[in-house]
Amino acid sequence: MRLLDHIKKTILRYRIQSACSVKIIIGASGTAYEGWISTELKQLDITSEKDFAYLFSGRLIDNLLLEHVVEHIEYEEFLKFMVLAKRFLSAKAVVRIAVPDAYHPSSYVRALTGVNGLEPGAEDHKVFYSVEDFEYIAVMTGYSLKKNEFFDKRGFFKSFFYDFKDGYVSRCSKNYVGRFTGCSYEYNKMINSVPFHLRAQFSELGISYTSLFVDFVNE
Repeated sequence: MRLLDHIKKTILRYRIQSACSVKIIIGASGTAYEGWISTELKQLDITSEKDFAYLFSGRLIDNLLLEHVVEHIEYEEFLKFMVLAKRFLSAKAVVRIAVPDAYHPSSYVRALTGVNGLEPGAEDHKVFYSVEDFEYIAVMTGYSLKKNEFFDKRGFFKSFFYDFKDGYVSRCSKNYVGRFTGCSYEYNKMINSVPFHLRAQFSELGISYTSLFVDFVNE
């Protein structure tokens, strides 16, 4: 480990050990939310038991936030993380996850954000998850699942009550600002690639791009 990486990891451990509530942002060291501790891969590899043991020894995690992170790792690595993290979570801790939604009804959006997606940053996407995948993973790893926002397999958008105390998600219906909000050409490409019977919901609900956005709750 390089000296600078070691120093950063040591500082991260100190911040975690001295925090009143352990609320961790995974894979987003440049993201800063009040009361949250941001991490990057060199500080916390979410598949590394050694990293978890070093950073969280004697502390329990209250919240983990992973916004558009787990699609960049293999399915088996995601399962490993969910099982490993459970050992370090407090009772009722929330693992909030948002990923590209495999059931988004726009074929253009799916091409941009799916496996080996065409959008910048999506070229290394490994898995394209649906809400049913997350239901299965919750059962397999011993969490209860709170579904916040998603498209069902028929292509209809579902949204349930949530707030951001368990983690701010920028790519959701309440907050999304991006290529489909700032460019009418891109928005039209999206809408025109949605089956006709599914288009009205976008204007009625004021949505464009949304994530599959859930909470895995430690039971």
